[in-house]
Amino acid sequence: MILPLLLFSSDIERDAGFPSGLPDSIATGITGVGLVESAIGATRLIDRHAPAHLVFVGTCGAHAGSGIGVGDIVIATTIVLGSGDVARGAMRLPTLLRSRLATDPALNARLAGGAGDQVPRNASVSCTLGITETEELARELSVEAATENMEAFAVARAAEHASIPVAVLLGVTNIVGPGGGAGWAANYREMMQAVTGIAMRALS
Repeated sequence: MILPLLLFSSDIERDAGFPSGLPDSIATGITGVGLVESAIGATRLIDRHAPAHLVFVGTCGAHAGSGIGVGDIVIATTIVLGSGDVARGAMRLPTLLRSRLATDPALNARLAGGAGDQVPRNASVSCTLGITETEELARELSVEAATENMEAFAVARAAEHASIPVAVLLGVTNIVGPGGGAGWAANYREMMQAVTGIAMRALS
């Protein structure tokens, strides 16, 4: 039996999503944190499990002015590589580099159907090398996407390479910029339980 694959960036977030222990009804895995580690981890887990489809669940920050706030649930419809240097024109991405990906509409619809009363927001997500710490950089990056995460692009690219449908479901823990780390620490447990619950209902 081929099980769906539910991926997390770290044990910290997976344990928060499954406070009573891991389920038997679905395969889960840890990709690692950041673009490089999550690309390697997602590729290894896809090779190991050969899933029919996969969902990455995690947390994100929302950009001020995006209309998305702390406590919202986001389904990533478009995922881009994020860079302040690119946004300000000091750097360019080569045309041969994949820098924009789309997730699977059918899988996104399943996630929306499993959300119950907490209706997810469709949104763009930028994936950066690190955590944005200043208001100036947050403003520059906000032109690229509504939210910020560090792993979604790498996971989606690994799934695309393997021709596997992929969806990304994120809980908003903070506003991007100063204080983002404190916001994540205060809210990640609640948000991981919310997004994990939605994913489990949708995939069961």
